[in-house]
Amino acid sequence: MCRMIGFSFEDDTSINELFKMLQDMAKNGIKSPHKHGFGIYAENKNKEILYHKFEEPIYELNVDFPKFKLGIMHARKASPNFPIGYLQIHPFFDEYGNAFCHNGTIYTTPRNNIFKSDSYDYFLKIRDFNSIEKLAKKLKDFINTNDFSGINFLLIKKHKLYAFCYFKSEPEYYTMWYSDNIVSSEALGTHFKKVKKGELLIFENGKLSFKECII
Repeated sequence: MCRMIGFSFEDDTSINELFKMLQDMAKNGIKSPHKHGFGIYAENKNKEILYHKFEEPIYELNVDFPKFKLGIMHARKASPNFPIGYLQIHPFFDEYGNAFCHNGTIYTTPRNNIFKSDSYDYFLKIRDFNSIEKLAKKLKDFINTNDFSGINFLLIKKHKLYAFCYFKSEPEYYTMWYSDNIVSSEALGTHFKKVKKGELLIFENGKLSFKECII
């Protein structure tokens, strides 16, 4: 379980306010506290990458980030009986340049990976796609073959931000929210709108370029 924020800007932009919003969400938001670590993956306009994980609760950190164009941030709350440690902190980052974080618990994945993580198993199953149709098929197959609370994710792939919302319980907790260039686990203002269950959003260069229910 977690709180997370994804962002896409036209140019390098300060993310410190977004970080503070995630800190507040993790400390005071729904089902708080989310105290089992914080991670960030971010790119600037030159495609330089910051990828870092902290084992401390996000709300205990005092960090001043440089400016970025694109990224995802994740504050973890471990599900009962799941491992807690550095390896389990999101986002995950692979050899193809994909970065991924997830909100929910997947009960039926084997977790036979170095991270002992249900989220990483999920990442491996959906990360390889070259069309919306292929991603939709992978997600439908995953839904039909697994038991879970939620499979919400944020994904950076080829310099685009993907956001997907789907859950089986607790809609107040698992519903995601979005603006023109930000997506979040909780609304960050009155202008934020709900992501519909089964909806995929894609952000690129500071704009929402795709929004459609694919499930």
